[in-house]
This record gives sequence, C-alpha cells and structure tokens, in this order.
Amino acid sequence: MPVLLPWLHNAGYLLGLIGLVFVPGWAVLHTLGYRGVLPVAAAPPVTFAGIALLGQVYSWMGVRYTIITLAIGLVLFVLVVSLAARLVLGGLPAVLPEELSRRRRGTASMALLVATATGVLIAVPILSQWDPELPAQQIDSVFHYNLAWVITQTGDASLLTGASWSFSLRAIPAYYPLVWHAIVAAVAGPTQVVAVTNALVAITPGIWALGIAALALEAFPTSRWAPVIAPLTVALLPAFPVYMLAYRQLWPNALGYAVLPAMLALLCRAMRMLRLTGMAGRRRAVIALLAFVIALGGAIATYPSAVFSVMLTGIPLLYGIMEVATGFISRRLGRRRGTVLLLAFGVFVVMLVIGVLILEPGVMARLGREGYAGVSNLPRRLQALITLWPLGSGYLGYRLALVLQLLLTATGLVIAARRREWRWIAWAWLLPMVLLVAAYLPLGPLTALTGLWYNDPYRIIPLVMPAISLLAVVAVETFASTVALHASAVRRQAAAEITAAACATILLVGGIGADAARRSVSESSYEAGSNALVRTLSADEVRMTRSLRGRTDASLMVLGDPAAGAAYVEVLAGLRSVFPHITFRSLDWDAQYLARHFADIHEDPAVCELIRHYRVGYYYADDLGTVPGVDIAERAPGLYGVDTSTGFELVAEGDTASVWRITACGDLDASTAPERDPWGLKIPYEPVYGPDGEVNVFDDKGVLVLDP
Repeated sequence: MPVLLPWLHNAGYLLGLIGLVFVPGWAVLHTLGYRGVLPVAAAPPVTFAGIALLGQVYSWMGVRYTIITLAIGLVLFVLVVSLAARLVLGGLPAVLPEELSRRRRGTASMALLVATATGVLIAVPILSQWDPELPAQQIDSVFHYNLAWVITQTGDASLLTGASWSFSLRAIPAYYPLVWHAIVAAVAGPTQVVAVTNALVAITPGIWALGIAALALEAFPTSRWAPVIAPLTVALLPAFPVYMLAYRQLWPNALGYAVLPAMLALLCRAMRMLRLTGMAGRRRAVIALLAFVIALGGAIATYPSAVFSVMLTGIPLLYGIMEVATGFISRRLGRRRGTVLLLAFGVFVVMLVIGVLILEPGVMARLGREGYAGVSNLPRRLQALITLWPLGSGYLGYRLALVLQLLLTATGLVIAARRREWRWIAWAWLLPMVLLVAAYLPLGPLTALTGLWYNDPYRIIPLVMPAISLLAVVAVETFASTVALHASAVRRQAAAEITAAACATILLVGGIGADAARRSVSESSYEAGSNALVRTLSADEVRMTRSLRGRTDASLMVLGDPAAGAAYVEVLAGLRSVFPHITFRSLDWDAQYLARHFADIHEDPAVCELIRHYRVGYYYADDLGTVPGVDIAERAPGLYGVDTSTGFELVAEGDTASVWRITACGDLDASTAPERDPWGLKIPYEPVYGPDGEVNVFDDKGVLVLDP
C-alpha cells in the first residue's frame, strides 16, 4: 500500500488524462450513432485524430497550444463531425435499429467492468514498482519527457515542427508523431510532465483491454461472454503492453498498438454495416467507414507504423469490405464496367504504395535494415515463436498462463478454420504470425518486410494478440455450447453460462499467474539489483535537479552528458539542455565540439565562443551512467574530468552529481550576451563550427555555405 500512495496523490492527473483521452472521442462516436462498449473503446484514436489536427492547425495559425485552446478546438471538432454526420444521415436516426444491436441486457456493462479490471491487472506491476514522481530511465524515455516539456514552452504541437527542439543544441525542423507528448503537455503544464507521463503509461493497458473487449463484441455480436473472455486472454500474454511500456519505454509506439484492437472493432462494424445495408441503410454504412477513417488518422498520428499494423491484421476484414463493394459496383454499373473500375482502383492503390515506398526514404531505410532473423540458437527462436515471450520465464504462474494460451489458441484455430463465419479470425492470426516467423528466421522478402516494424519481434507480437483473444472466444463458446447440448433442455442456458463463467475464472487465475513475468520487466531503475537496462540517475540526483528550479537562470542552457543524467534538467528543472536526448545527432556539430573539448575550457577559446553564443551557463558533472550500446567515455571525453577549481561556482549537488555555474567565459547576462531566440527555427549563422572543427562560412543572410 505505501507504494501505491504516490499514485493516489496523482489521482487528479489520472482522471484528467482519462477525461482527455476518452471524452472527446466518445462524444464524436456518440453523435455518429455508436452506443455501448465500442464508442468507449474506440474513443482514444478518434480523440488522437482531433489532437493531431488541432496541433497542426494551431501551428499554421500561430495559436499557442494549451489545455484551453485544445479544449475549445476539441469541442469544435465534435460539432463539425456531428454536423457532417447529420448531413450524411439526412432524416435517418444515427442509432442502429434495435433488431441490429442483438445485445443481451447487461453485456456492455459487464464488458466495460471486466476490461477495466483487466487493464488494472496488467498495469499492477507498474503501479506497484514505479514512483510516479520519479522519471523513468531508458534511451527513449528522457526524450519523451523533454519533448512534452518543450511543447509547454513553445506552444507548438505540430507533427511537422513540434519536435524540432528536442534532438539537439539548435533547432532542426523534424517530423515526429507527438500525440503522446501533446496529451501530456496539455494536462501537465511545464512542471508536472513526469507525473502525468507516468500516469499515461499506467492507463495505456486499459486502452488496450477495452479495445480487445470491443473487438470481441463486434466479432461475436450475440455472445454475452465474448467481451469477458477476450480481455482476460490477453492478460495471459506478458509481451504487451507492459514490456514495451516499462522495459523498453517506447511509449508513443505502445500507444499506437494499444488502439489497434479498437481499430479492428471499428473495421468489423463497418463490414457488418455494409453487409446489412438493407436493414441498416447505406448512410449508416458510410458513417461507419467515416468513423474508421477518422480513428485511423488518429492511430497514424500516434505512431505511423499503425497504418501497416491495421492493414496487415485487418486484411480479412478489408477483404470482406471489398467483397461487398465489388458486389455493389457490379450491380450498379454492370459486371464488365465494374470490373474495369475495380481494376483501375487496384492499380491506383498499388502505384500509390510503390510511390510511397520509393519516395519516402524512411520507409525504404526500414525495409533495408539488418534484422535479427537467422538460424543461430534455433531452439530458442522456435521457443519464442511458440510462447510469444522471447525472454522466457521459470515462474509457475506464468507456465499456467502459457498452457492456457497455447491450448486456447490451438483449439480456436482448429474450430475457426472449419467454420466459415469464423475463418477470418484464423487468417487474422496467421498473417502476423507469418511476419513474426520472418522476424526470427530468414525468409527473404518477408524478413525485409519486418523492417516496417524495425525487425523487432516485440513490435510484431502485439499484432497477433487480438486474434488470439478471439480464438479463445471461439474455443470457449464452442466448449460451452457442447456442454449445453448434453444438458437437459431446461438447463441448457444455465449450463452454458456456468461453463463460460468457469472458463473466465480459470483465465483470471492464469492472468494473475502471468503477473510475475510482467513484474520482471517493469522494475524501477532506482531499485538496487533491478534488471533495468539504463541507469543515469539516482533518487537523490532527481531531488537535486528539481531543486534547481527557481534557483537558476532559466535563460541559460546546461551542458552535461545525457548518459550521466544531464538531459533531465529540462523536465525536472525547466532548464534547456545542450543534449536533450541520450543519443547524439550527427548534424549537431557545435554540441559535439563541446562534448569533445569542454574540458579544455581554460585553453581552447572556441569552447568559450560556443558557450557565449548559445548562452550555456551551467555544467552538469557526474560519474558515467549505464547505457547499453553507448561508449560514453569515448563519445564525450570533454564532459568528464573537468577542472572546476577555477571558472566554476557550485550551485547544487546530490549523490555523485553536481551542477556548476560557468564563469570561465565571462558574464552571460542577457544584456551583454548575443541576442538569440532559444525557440527559433533556422537561426542564422549556425552552427558556428563544422564537423571538422573549422569555422563555418555563411552568406549575407546567415545561411551556411556548404562548399565555400
């Protein structure tokens, strides 16, 4: 309980995030006629679409992004979509006719309750091991904290420019999917980014579990137990979302995966509306497609690879939609003209995809990445494929969860492959599984295709999990029906209910058993002996860094190795860091010069020239941190062993870290230092030095002359 108390103190942020993530999207879907579980589960990607759109529009208009402007914009977003829905529907009621809902009373309430409880169960290892006031430590996490803080400073939440200040010493225009950071910035303001970010980490499993429940309801519209069995099934699998959220800390990517089941649920609803246009009306089918497109935009804005994830796992559903569309077009235009039109559309789509692949260097670079696939240590690769848990585990509880998962998956596959109405679920499992096999074993073009997911098995496993949850429903539904058939006519309904409830109970026990595996990958970096990969801060150093707020000049920058904790001065102290990311950017020539030569501050005049130009007023000193894959001492020798006996004044210290005011380069008072906008884009006469340390040459407008 003492561990959970800090989370209770931050309950307001949790509620604020839940309100921001769910309410606007729910309002949009409600106006479109959605009721029950689906508008709740699919609300996040719809909200994300609104946030991404507003961030871009506000950037173009010069409007500052804040919680107030965001709230006003989201209200307008809901009203515009509502008006568009009214125009499409005409006089047709938005809500589905009663005969199409086919829901048993209480199903939606039970689904929401179980999904929420499952989300909490999955998040328990984070809630019980993380202090929400302490920043997480990983290669990417400090970048995500700082990017949210930067948005609070610049008011720019545009996907095209909002991240320009978060990679290096000087702003370099850059695209980045910053829906995650825009959400945090809106709720947190400049001082509470850490607590709000950690709260968003904690509620992400709930988004995932709600999406799974909604998908099960759409796939099995008459089933009472489908939305119970499905979320409990994903609790058996520890690979997502806790591993990605707590161990790897790939937060925007994890949020993009968390909305995947809800995207598939919307797609499932769209397919059903298209197939039932006679009862539902074509206008409602158009509305269903519109809802999916809006949510897809939000998912892509959250993390671009979501488009590939949705398209791959949704192929069986998209095929069903194309089947209906083909029939409609053929009836309207005739078979020959319809075929020609569809072929032309297919050619257009193929050419568009090829064009994107050729013209977008980022996509081509991913497809050309060197992957993990191979044949070395083949038994372990096969084990990872079967268990969907490459780390493995010796815990008894996890072994129970694994047995349940394999049993339900195998049984569900056999049954689904034989039943026409469920066969698409088997395909939805097979397609991402083939891709997962290609991530472990060399399969030529298929292995290259895994580059869209960074050749990372842990980024492909979440694509398989929604189908596994549906296969579990297939297995349980069939088992319950079989038991009911052997009962008397009077007791058949009760027998089926009791059987399904017993299966749900067993799954709950298995999900609790898998907690040990989840717990092993969500340990805090601040605990001695934990398996955390990155260690750059201690709790005392966090307190020391926080103490700088209000005691230092916020117009001055801080120089120090981010691998030693210096980058956290942005989010913890409100001071800009020369290195806001643990990794160094190749174009950041001036910052890299300081990283190599700052220790020569008393002998090298170029160091003081850069200190004065960028107004670097503080030096963060500490011992080497631990960052796998980074030779810290080699890449930044000038940031260690600095002689602070002269030219420096101690400001604060904590544990092995200390912060010093740099006085060796003279006064950096704003009235005497060069005028420079710290939040400007494309500042002239920068960088001062080239990659070889030579002074750069500029034209009369301050633009770098690359070949003087």
